[in-house]
Amino acid sequence: MLRQRSTSKGKHFDRLVPEKVNLSDYQIHMVEDQKNESLRELDLNEQLRVENSQAKYSSLLKQKLMENKSQSSLFVYQRQPSKYKPYIFENECPSPVRKIAKAPYKILDAPKIKDDFYYQLVDWSMNNQIGVGLGNSVYTWNAITNETTQLLEIEAPVCVSSIKWCDRSEIIAIGDDTGAVRIYDIVKAKILKTYENHNSRVGCLDWNGCNITSGSRDKSILFQDIRTNNDYELSFQSHKQEVCGLQWSPNEQFLASGGNDNNVMIQSIKMPNQSMYVFKDHIAAVKALAWSPHQPNILCSGGGTTDKCLKFWNTSNGQLQNSIDTGSQICNMKWSTNTNELVTSHGYSLNQVAVWKMPKIERIATLYGHSFRVLYLALSPDGENIVTGSGDETLRFWKLFPSKNKNSNLVNQSKLDSIRLDIR
Repeated sequence: MLRQRSTSKGKHFDRLVPEKVNLSDYQIHMVEDQKNESLRELDLNEQLRVENSQAKYSSLLKQKLMENKSQSSLFVYQRQPSKYKPYIFENECPSPVRKIAKAPYKILDAPKIKDDFYYQLVDWSMNNQIGVGLGNSVYTWNAITNETTQLLEIEAPVCVSSIKWCDRSEIIAIGDDTGAVRIYDIVKAKILKTYENHNSRVGCLDWNGCNITSGSRDKSILFQDIRTNNDYELSFQSHKQEVCGLQWSPNEQFLASGGNDNNVMIQSIKMPNQSMYVFKDHIAAVKALAWSPHQPNILCSGGGTTDKCLKFWNTSNGQLQNSIDTGSQICNMKWSTNTNELVTSHGYSLNQVAVWKMPKIERIATLYGHSFRVLYLALSPDGENIVTGSGDETLRFWKLFPSKNKNSNLVNQSKLDSIRLDIR
């Protein structure tokens, strides 16, 4: 059962924003250097006229050039690292770094949460409820009231292996390690449907409207409309090993899937019999997937322990746009809906959370706290907070992103602000 953990409030280490470069001083140094160089050139010509020797001229020229290089403030400026940004020439330049708290503002105990890379056990609903799969049960924690509720208990030894909230209603999909998928209505407090079309564990789920998509260890992906009585509407059989991750595009037309075969597949709902693209650049299992809400044709994928890379794909032309080695296993990721930033959670061997600023893919924050792999990650409905889960049996809440409307911060604060006073 979820319960709040008593913790001392962590210290916050914030990044400082450097002041702008004093361009007038910089320009003065450049003018002085040009004057000095002109004087040195006159001295050199005068010595050449007196000496009238080409050999001595060459030696003297080399000596003077070396002196100019060591004394010129321009060369010194280029060679030495500077705390200033030399490209800041505009009158109004946005701050390159935002203050991000380095400690979680809330911690909940989550006993029996699985330390399994292939599971998907934490999700955050549009109604501000955290769903968590613990053993053979599913619990919810209400972020507004702090109440914990047990939704469902499956008969042991069956274990919950994945959960996913529906964005359009109070419905949650629950997958288990036998291959079953249950559709549970939390208002009616009952199971609406049970699908038993997979023959092995269901490790990932994603909704497309009223259609639930499930990925399984049996290598298949099934697309099921919960409004019909059909077993499933579509079946994708592209992966050669377990399906680890699923993510529908923002326009709900394209499905990205990652597998234990190290491949990323792009399926079109209009062409279910073949894959649009098969990306084979990763060298480890791909679980972490995220479509950009700011550029709907951009997909990011993250590789496992032997890969460690974030890769950005343009699904309009099937090209790899960029790749960066993060240094550790990528377990999960979410793209911020409020800013053009990406948050990733990591496993072996650093167990950290990282925030990346796009499009340069600059790491602007690294957060530590979990002692096991950070396997689970979910984004709050207001887009400002995340919750992470780990095999250390804790859920940790982090404030990462600014409000979508910065001007309304004082009037329309996040619903989570009301519970921050309870942190111990």
